[in-house]
Amino acid sequence: MYRLVLTIFLAVLTASSAFTTLPKQQTLALSQQQQLETVIFAKGDDDLSDFESRDMTRKEMEDLNAQNEDIMNMELTAMTGFSLVLSVPILYLCWVAFFSD
Repeated sequence: MYRLVLTIFLAVLTASSAFTTLPKQQTLALSQQQQLETVIFAKGDDDLSDFESRDMTRKEMEDLNAQNEDIMNMELTAMTGFSLVLSVPILYLCWVAFFSD
Protein backbone atom coordinates (compact mmCIF):
# COMPACT_ATOMS: atom_id res chain seq x y z
CA MET A 1 0.00 0.00 0.00
CA TYR A 2 2.74 2.46 0.91
CA ARG A 3 4.51 1.68 -2.37
CA LEU A 4 1.42 2.77 -4.30
CA VAL A 5 1.17 5.99 -2.32
CA LEU A 6 4.89 6.64 -2.75
CA THR A 7 4.67 5.97 -6.50
CA ILE A 8 1.73 8.37 -6.92
CA PHE A 9 3.49 10.99 -4.82
CA LEU A 10 6.68 10.75 -6.88
CA ALA A 11 4.72 10.87 -10.15
CA VAL A 12 2.93 14.03 -9.06
CA LEU A 13 6.15 15.58 -7.75
CA THR A 14 8.10 14.94 -10.95
CA ALA A 15 5.23 16.16 -13.16
CA SER A 16 4.90 19.46 -11.35
CA SER A 17 7.28 22.36 -11.64
CA ALA A 18 6.68 23.69 -8.13
CA PHE A 19 10.23 23.11 -6.96
CA THR A 20 12.09 24.13 -10.09
CA THR A 21 13.36 27.53 -11.08
CA LEU A 22 12.44 28.98 -14.42
CA PRO A 23 15.00 30.89 -16.50
CA LYS A 24 14.79 34.65 -16.21
CA GLN A 25 13.43 36.53 -19.14
CA GLN A 26 16.01 38.52 -21.01
CA THR A 27 15.36 42.18 -21.55
CA LEU A 28 15.06 43.47 -25.07
CA ALA A 29 17.91 45.64 -26.19
CA LEU A 30 16.65 48.47 -28.40
CA SER A 31 18.83 49.79 -31.14
CA GLN A 32 19.87 53.44 -31.16
CA GLN A 33 17.37 54.21 -33.94
CA GLN A 34 14.50 52.61 -32.01
CA GLN A 35 15.43 54.53 -28.88
CA LEU A 36 15.54 57.77 -30.85
CA GLU A 37 12.14 57.08 -32.43
CA THR A 38 10.68 56.36 -29.00
CA VAL A 39 11.99 59.63 -27.59
CA ILE A 40 10.78 61.64 -30.59
CA PHE A 41 7.35 60.00 -30.45
CA ALA A 42 7.04 60.64 -26.70
CA LYS A 43 7.77 64.36 -27.06
CA GLY A 44 4.58 65.17 -28.99
CA ASP A 45 3.17 68.58 -28.13
CA ASP A 46 -0.41 68.30 -26.97
CA ASP A 47 -2.83 71.18 -26.81
CA LEU A 48 -4.03 71.27 -23.21
CA SER A 49 -5.69 74.68 -23.37
CA ASP A 50 -9.18 73.21 -23.02
CA PHE A 51 -8.38 71.85 -19.54
CA GLU A 52 -9.35 74.01 -16.63
CA SER A 53 -7.79 73.42 -13.25
CA ARG A 54 -8.36 75.13 -9.97
CA ASP A 55 -8.01 74.37 -6.29
CA MET A 56 -11.03 73.20 -4.37
CA THR A 57 -12.57 75.57 -1.90
CA ARG A 58 -12.80 74.64 1.75
CA LYS A 59 -16.54 73.99 1.44
CA GLU A 60 -16.03 71.69 -1.57
CA MET A 61 -13.33 69.75 0.30
CA GLU A 62 -15.57 69.35 3.35
CA ASP A 63 -18.43 68.13 1.14
CA LEU A 64 -16.16 65.63 -0.61
CA ASN A 65 -14.78 64.41 2.72
CA ALA A 66 -18.33 63.96 4.05
CA GLN A 67 -19.26 61.92 0.97
CA ASN A 68 -16.14 59.78 1.31
CA GLU A 69 -16.82 59.24 5.00
CA ASP A 70 -20.38 58.10 4.27
CA ILE A 71 -19.14 55.69 1.59
CA MET A 72 -16.47 54.27 3.91
CA ASN A 73 -19.04 53.78 6.70
CA MET A 74 -21.37 51.95 4.31
CA GLU A 75 -18.50 49.72 3.15
CA LEU A 76 -17.50 48.99 6.75
CA THR A 77 -21.09 48.09 7.63
CA ALA A 78 -21.34 45.80 4.59
CA MET A 79 -18.06 44.05 5.41
CA THR A 80 -19.10 43.56 9.03
CA GLY A 81 -22.47 42.15 8.00
CA PHE A 82 -20.86 39.83 5.46
CA SER A 83 -18.39 38.49 8.02
CA LEU A 84 -21.21 37.90 10.52
CA VAL A 85 -23.24 36.05 7.90
CA LEU A 86 -20.26 33.79 7.24
CA SER A 87 -19.45 33.22 10.91
CA VAL A 88 -22.98 32.26 12.07
CA PRO A 89 -22.93 28.77 10.46
CA ILE A 90 -19.45 28.12 11.83
CA LEU A 91 -20.52 29.14 15.34
CA TYR A 92 -23.60 26.91 15.03
CA LEU A 93 -21.46 23.94 14.03
CA CYS A 94 -19.13 24.57 16.98
CA TRP A 95 -22.14 24.76 19.30
CA VAL A 96 -23.49 21.48 17.97
CA ALA A 97 -20.07 19.80 18.18
CA PHE A 98 -19.40 20.79 21.79
CA PHE A 99 -22.84 20.78 23.37
CA SER A 100 -24.72 17.98 21.64
CA ASP A 101 -25.34 14.75 23.48
